[in-house]
Amino acid sequence: MRDLSPFRRYELIFIVSLVVIYVVRRLVEEVSRLDGLIGLGASGNGIPAGTFWRILDGRYDHTLNNNVPLITGAILVLAAWYVFHNLAYPTLQQRIDDQRGWLLIGLTMLLLLMGTFVYHYLKHHVRYQYDGADNIIGLRVEWLYRKRTVLADAIGFAVLLSAYELAFQYYQFLTRRIGPESETHFRLVSFLLLGGVTVLAFTFSLNGYLPPTLWRGELRMALIRLSIGVQILLLQQYVYGYILPALKTARSEEPILLNRIGLFLLVVLLTTTVLWGAATSFYFRPSSSIIQWSLAVVIGSVVIAFGRQARNREKTVLETKVSVQSAELSSLRAQINPHFLFNALNSLYATALKENSEKTADGIQKLGDMMRFMLQENNRDRIPLDKEIEYLRNYIDIQRIRIDERHDIDIRVTIQEPERPIYLAPMLLTPFVENAFKHGISLRQPSWIFITLTLDDTQLYFKVHNSRHLKPPEDRPDRHDPEAGNSGVGLANVSKRLELIYPGRHQLVIQQSEQDYFVALTLVYWQ
Repeated sequence: MRDLSPFRRYELIFIVSLVVIYVVRRLVEEVSRLDGLIGLGASGNGIPAGTFWRILDGRYDHTLNNNVPLITGAILVLAAWYVFHNLAYPTLQQRIDDQRGWLLIGLTMLLLLMGTFVYHYLKHHVRYQYDGADNIIGLRVEWLYRKRTVLADAIGFAVLLSAYELAFQYYQFLTRRIGPESETHFRLVSFLLLGGVTVLAFTFSLNGYLPPTLWRGELRMALIRLSIGVQILLLQQYVYGYILPALKTARSEEPILLNRIGLFLLVVLLTTTVLWGAATSFYFRPSSSIIQWSLAVVIGSVVIAFGRQARNREKTVLETKVSVQSAELSSLRAQINPHFLFNALNSLYATALKENSEKTADGIQKLGDMMRFMLQENNRDRIPLDKEIEYLRNYIDIQRIRIDERHDIDIRVTIQEPERPIYLAPMLLTPFVENAFKHGISLRQPSWIFITLTLDDTQLYFKVHNSRHLKPPEDRPDRHDPEAGNSGVGLANVSKRLELIYPGRHQLVIQQSEQDYFVALTLVYWQ
């Protein structure tokens, strides 16, 4: 993945520069505004400018009531952004239950509360004072500090930080997806995105204004829309990761599903209520907006989660097809020219019967049946279980023929025949048996292979337990086999196919020691 550390370094410089430019501009403008108020009021009403200054004397200190709150508030909000962006979110991204990450989230909110408190508590706003005829008679000082205003603005800044973080994560996603594929496209997308954001950010820092309280004017509607978007993008992850998987097993885990849905709806209602309270400075009035807001979040979260599931399902289907085709290609390569070999086996089978070599004829017939399976059944998505069992038995019988009966080798096979049609993906069982024969048989030491297949109404249980020997190639019964080093479709391929074809419907346990190797597969073939 592309290294983003230089970007993160310049990002910090960029954000700090924006804040400094905005703060300096506001400090300069506030001085000009105050001089303008006094000069305009004096010239338009015949009141000496000194009168205005005397009115402010003792009631307004420009350094304490303007410069200090603006600078301190900006520093604290900037510190909150740094803690959230560089410490809290990366920690929770690795482990959502990390205690340190949640402590850092708490520190972020504390910094935001401190920043908004200092600003509103110390900040005083100078305005004209009018008489009954709307004539300017002096100046008045407004103090907008309210506890609920401090809390509302802290929540507003938290929404802005969350929106920034989601935008940054989207940029990282584009970096991972586009960067490795095309350097030209990545540079173009980066230029358009980062260039556009840079222009907008600097334009705001040079010309924009934050209102005296965040949830006011046009910014109020922008924050409401951002709040809805942040809620949807965060909560859809919960729907996708916890509710949709539970829907697949709703019959067996219905209480879990209901609990997760209930928790989701409760979180939506609580977060919406808090955000709506911030939008109204916690002056709650009877309104249907909370219900409408909550419905929008629920619908948006569910729609996005289902869209992700559909997209991943299509991706899984494509990966499964690629995996199956890869397995088929490996099988075809091993067969060399299957039709030629199949005809040759028929000829050898007829010759063995004429020469009364029944054991040889039986082995040739079983090998022919296996090749017929590879040609006719192995390229299907699903095959009858009895076909897989027949192939498995033929493979085991051929291996018995190849093993010298004088050696101490114990092979036990217990297979329960299905009583009704059962279908599953092909070549899911045999690779484990192949592995057992390739690595579990020794001609010098006692060896054993135990194979068990049982069924119930919904699940298949397949176990292969074999001895394990660390031995040189000359001690193997298949030492003359050119495919001895090839594990067929391979255990890794089978494990991947199980994840793709039976997600959440299988359990594969592999245990090994220096003496033995054990595989247990539990597969839900019907649900």
